[in-house]
Amino acid sequence: MASTTEHAIKWVKEVDKKRQKELKEHKSYRDSVVKRFAYKVSGNKDKFEERAAKEERDYFDALQDEHKAKEQEKNLKFLRETALVHRTELQGMMSRHNSAQHDLDTMYDAIFNGPTPEFPEEDSKEQAAKEALQAYHDAKVQAEGELEVIKTLGEVMRRMDEALNHIEDALGSSRMDMFGGGTIMEMMERSALHKAELAIEEARRLMKQARRQSKRQVTPLLPVHIASGSIMSDVVFDNIFTDMAFHDKIKASRDEVRRCRLDVECQLADARSRYQRQDQVVQEKAQLLEAGRAELQHARGLIFEAAAREQ
Repeated sequence: MASTTEHAIKWVKEVDKKRQKELKEHKSYRDSVVKRFAYKVSGNKDKFEERAAKEERDYFDALQDEHKAKEQEKNLKFLRETALVHRTELQGMMSRHNSAQHDLDTMYDAIFNGPTPEFPEEDSKEQAAKEALQAYHDAKVQAEGELEVIKTLGEVMRRMDEALNHIEDALGSSRMDMFGGGTIMEMMERSALHKAELAIEEARRLMKQARRQSKRQVTPLLPVHIASGSIMSDVVFDNIFTDMAFHDKIKASRDEVRRCRLDVECQLADARSRYQRQDQVVQEKAQLLEAGRAELQHARGLIFEAAAREQ
């Protein structure tokens, strides 16, 4: 509702701006003595009147659009305010209902909690409600675990993207190095590759965490080797051929990271599917829990009614 109202307000401003523009053009054209005289001299007086009439129609059309927009804005504001009032009332009713239900449950538990041999049906309903609560709790914990897996795998994806960005930086420096970039380009190249390696190491650590969270449903990170240089190749045998060879190694590293990232992306999709299935289980368990509690409350209510009739 808030976004709809904001849209209406924006529309009103745009329509009003258009109206002001049309009014300015209309007045400027209609009141221009020079233009009127020029049209009269040239024998185009009728053309002037026709264009002036068009400007006037455009202005009144814009005025009508503005009126419609303001009416819609007013209606939307009224609907929003009404909805907020109803929401407040419903929240108050819900709060009172929950409070009353809590008081009733507390009273029932104080009387019936635990074995009550004289009311075997109540004991049966109570045990069923406890089992339903435990089943709901177990399903909820598993669903929350899957959410943690999704969150961790999302962090792994971000580390993989960081590694790819650093490798692209290294490739850019490597290209410059092949064409005489010198020591500075080599240092930038090595720095970028080092950052990529750090990102991959962090991804490995997070992947192990995701495996623990998923109870081994997540598989380990695929092997990734980030290219690294040496003193011999960088200084002693540094030439266009060694630079080209190292450039190819960096590209090979990029391919490995891309394959690894794709595997993580697939595992993230699997984790999301598992969560969706588990969330459905949670909803089902919640319904069973609600039904079990209602049956228990009904059984306890019947006992109270029977006791009241005996008085």
